[in-house]
Amino acid sequence: MWESIPGDELTAEEKAFFEAFLYAATAVQRGVDADLTYEQQKTLSEYTTLLRLATAPGRRLRINELAAACSLSLSRMSRIVEKLETLGLLRREPALNDRRGWNAVLTEAGAESVRRGAPTYAKSARRHVLDRLDSNQLAALTPLLRRLAGLPPR
Repeated sequence: MWESIPGDELTAEEKAFFEAFLYAATAVQRGVDADLTYEQQKTLSEYTTLLRLATAPGRRLRINELAAACSLSLSRMSRIVEKLETLGLLRREPALNDRRGWNAVLTEAGAESVRRGAPTYAKSARRHVLDRLDSNQLAALTPLLRRLAGLPPR
């Protein structure tokens, strides 16, 4: 826990929650990233990029939309797209109605990479999060986390 700072308006309970939330989010991301890197030779950001494309209509998204969908900056996404394109997992195509815009399009090799990575992703999700929660906790946390992420309720 951090110490009180003059003008600090968080209660002790709020501070404890917020610090635990930030640590948990970081620990989960690092754990899943390490698992994917070790077993699939892809970072979590790279796998998430491919996964978002795999579930997008026509397996394509504008690069700025892909960045937003992966919670990454446009410059970080551009570097990931460049790397994944070099590996043949996606290709870039000019956007039809915008001369400045580009789409990222998942290739068949990229779709296969998502399929191969799915068991690692699922195993890692269980190891770092799901196996630590019972069904009641999972049911209670899911709508709260969706709300914090700005996602619509299910």
